[in-house]
Amino acid sequence: MSSAAPNPVPAGTEPVELTAVGCKGNDEQRHDTNPTPKPEDSKENVGCFAKAGAFVAATIPPGGIAASAFNIGSTTVGAGIFGLPAASQSSGLVMAMFYLLVITAMTVFSTYALGVAADRSKVNTYEGVARVLLGKWGAYITAAARVFMSLSGCVAYVISTGDILHAILKNSSASDFLKTTAGNRLLTFIMWLCCMLPLVIPRHIDSLRHASTVAFVLMIYMVAVVVVHSCMNGLPENIKSVSVGRNESAEVVLFNSGNTAIEGLGVFIFAYVFQVTAYEVYMDMKDRSVRKLVIATIIAMAMCLPMYALTALFGYLDFGSKATSSILLMYDPLNEPEVLIGYVGVLVMLFVSYALLGMSCRNALYSLIGWDANTVAFWKHCIAVVSLSVVMLVCGLFIPKINTVLGFAGSISGGFLAFIFPALFLMYSGGFTLQKVGPLCYTATYVLLLSGIIAAVFGTGATIYGVVVG
Repeated sequence: MSSAAPNPVPAGTEPVELTAVGCKGNDEQRHDTNPTPKPEDSKENVGCFAKAGAFVAATIPPGGIAASAFNIGSTTVGAGIFGLPAASQSSGLVMAMFYLLVITAMTVFSTYALGVAADRSKVNTYEGVARVLLGKWGAYITAAARVFMSLSGCVAYVISTGDILHAILKNSSASDFLKTTAGNRLLTFIMWLCCMLPLVIPRHIDSLRHASTVAFVLMIYMVAVVVVHSCMNGLPENIKSVSVGRNESAEVVLFNSGNTAIEGLGVFIFAYVFQVTAYEVYMDMKDRSVRKLVIATIIAMAMCLPMYALTALFGYLDFGSKATSSILLMYDPLNEPEVLIGYVGVLVMLFVSYALLGMSCRNALYSLIGWDANTVAFWKHCIAVVSLSVVMLVCGLFIPKINTVLGFAGSISGGFLAFIFPALFLMYSGGFTLQKVGPLCYTATYVLLLSGIIAAVFGTGATIYGVVVG
């Protein structure tokens, strides 16, 4: 079995799209035969939807930094954000804030490393760069890690969809069947079939830029709901029961210890692992460069960090020691209309994030069997993505706890894809000496590598311990 890397695309050039970009003569001919209507020539094209579409196209052009930032943000902010209060309960509140700051900085640097590696290797896929720099087996290991990470993320999004439906229906007047496990699975299947599956079919990640933008804005509203709900409910009481160290009777712990303190690490890493789709975003950038990729990442992280910190802080202070899994299960949306509206936004985000990670998983598998996502026959492409999505659905329906999925995915694949591989790519891409890259970059690369090893070893061990002990 061989892994075929796509044809190298020199940095600084645009990806070829036969329907949109061609030679000058063909492009002029296309516009002559099918001219784009101008505002002065088309009076009917002045409706509110047309204006909104024109505004979105102008503010979020395809392949631009803004579109890339929102795709990165939507990949980052998914089901993982609602596991952060439980991860904070495991690690301790102060350590949770520390993890968020450190992982944010490492995420930006790892993106820089991935961009430099792609620029120097002249390859713009994760597995392709791994094959050039680390050899055939490096590409296989990279593909396996990407498949596991993306598959786990999509499973987590299916679980979260079921959690939201359960939270909405548990106190409603709906049929008793819909409140059972079987009924919940049926509704989750319908949501998957109608809203998740269609989004994984497009070949390019940039086609989801508008959906990513809408989903991200809706998630900001849900974070605001988490903050307000905490201030009006659990926070006033739980803030009175704070312990610096581990204390079974305290509602809020600042610094935890033992295996419990490490269990949450994988969830924090998972919450930031957008690197699994970094090269898909990079490939779809217009006039792509490492600088633009880093700027898009900084913008995305500047939006994600406050959302993560607020959710972890106020979600934990709201539910205290009871925050042991996704906080989506702990609200009563029917009696709290603002939460119900937020749940709609969360569902939209889950659908988009599912599609983004589904594309990553698909591309990783394609690299293993020698397919190119841009050229493979459409019917083969559809069979592959539908089959893969069915596997994700089945796993999501029968795995009960989301933090189990997040812990394993974040520790194992997240440690490799977010830290270890970017560091190795930068080291093996050439010119990596203290004199050439400088002490800051040199030190940061080794810190990134060691952090990935620690996360993969200790985070996975702690997650396994948590599953065994229960």
